[in-house]
Amino acid sequence: MNALNITPIIRLVLIDGDPDCRQVCRQALEQHSIYRFEVIEAGTGRLGLKLIRAERPDCIVVDRRLPDFDINELLADMAVDMGELSTPVIMMTSDDGAAATTDMCKNGVSDYVAKTGELEFVRRLPDLIARNVNQTRLLREKEEALEQLRKAEAKYRALVEQIPAITYIASLEAPGKLLYVSPQTEQFGYAPETWLDDPLGIGLIKWVHPDDREMVIEQFAGTYEHHAPLRCEYRVITQDGKARWVLDQASVVHDDAGRPLFLQGTLVDISKDKDVEQQLAYYRQRLGELDAQRSEPWKKQADLLKVANASVDKALYDRIEFEQCLENLLAAPCENRSDYVLCYIDLDRFKIVNETYGCAAGDQLLQSVGQALERRLRQSDILGSLGEDKFGLLLENCPIERAWIVANNLRDAVRSCRLSWAGKDLWVSVSIGITALTAASGDASSVLRSADNACRIAKQKGRDRTYIFDGQGTDYLNEPLTAKYQARGRRTNWPAIVDSNAVPLRKKA
Repeated sequence: MNALNITPIIRLVLIDGDPDCRQVCRQALEQHSIYRFEVIEAGTGRLGLKLIRAERPDCIVVDRRLPDFDINELLADMAVDMGELSTPVIMMTSDDGAAATTDMCKNGVSDYVAKTGELEFVRRLPDLIARNVNQTRLLREKEEALEQLRKAEAKYRALVEQIPAITYIASLEAPGKLLYVSPQTEQFGYAPETWLDDPLGIGLIKWVHPDDREMVIEQFAGTYEHHAPLRCEYRVITQDGKARWVLDQASVVHDDAGRPLFLQGTLVDISKDKDVEQQLAYYRQRLGELDAQRSEPWKKQADLLKVANASVDKALYDRIEFEQCLENLLAAPCENRSDYVLCYIDLDRFKIVNETYGCAAGDQLLQSVGQALERRLRQSDILGSLGEDKFGLLLENCPIERAWIVANNLRDAVRSCRLSWAGKDLWVSVSIGITALTAASGDASSVLRSADNACRIAKQKGRDRTYIFDGQGTDYLNEPLTAKYQARGRRTNWPAIVDSNAVPLRKKA
């Protein structure tokens, strides 16, 4: 059945010593068109009191004069048993209106109806009962709602007063005006009443650091205008004049119908986090300064090397470009690959020059060495920088025995390179490791490692030497090549000796 079609029920106890009067009242109640009355009758006050205790009715209709009780006695006994009466009591009386009103005020009767000989009161009785019952129900619901609200407020206060953050509620009608603030304002030296006492109506803005107010006002304006959530960091001035950083997070609270009610937010003290953040920023800056100071000599040397590279028409490859060229050569099919040899060139005792005469002297000497190497190479050869004082060289169409001659010529060219510095002639020698690129060479890393190992052996055997790694355990160190390598027809334009008329290095693509 539809809930809207259910007839409301009112349960009542009717106490009257006259059975005819009770019958007339019952008939009138049963014929009511809106309410369904469930009537429990009693002919005496004693029986009526017993029924009231047992049934807990919605309403009590009682005659002013009972055979065994006066109505005042009945109400007094009811109050003893049931406490404060919350059930409406309607008194039927034969007295005039003034006497009935006096009894109502004295005894707490809700309403009264005057008995008349024409039984007019019987027709009025159902509506009178319904009105008093509905009023009592509304009052009871209001009291229950208020009690629930008081309990909710008590829980809310107990909760917000336990968390370390400041909780606040601000008005939407008067932007910034605080309606509530939790006692945690005392951590800034203020009583909550101090923040709530706001004759200017600017609320939190009053306590914001002057340098942050414009930003905070702008943030709050956006929240009030668009009802968007608020999240901003700013400083609050404490009672003793110090600044404390807070994180303010707030949002607009709406009712069930979606209407905005107020702004509710929290203020969290983040001063310690800000201190740590500032310390980290300082240490990052300091670390960057120290790193810059430590790397400045190397940076200058790298810059000079770049200038040196630029002066030879940018022919010198960097390490990444050089290794890529090497990878491409190794990946090419054997039938399409010319004879290539990799030379690993490492300057001897270059560190001593740097430490003795300074990085500037070392940079210029390094520049001269690079130029000396580049002047002795063909356009098809590839020279790359592998580090501060290391070079890689790929020789195209070059048998291993020819590479040995080229390497020795390059060593002679570097050794004859002189730099006049502080009244001294500075020079260095180089050690060179050689390996051929074959089908079994592996990847670029393996080939570079083989050439590097050959160069290391050259250094271990006294520096200023050439060492060949052929992958078969045969070593050649500054000695004439054995008959193992028979002379081949010359296929390249390699100069037989080092001279100034050699073909210059080609430009890098």
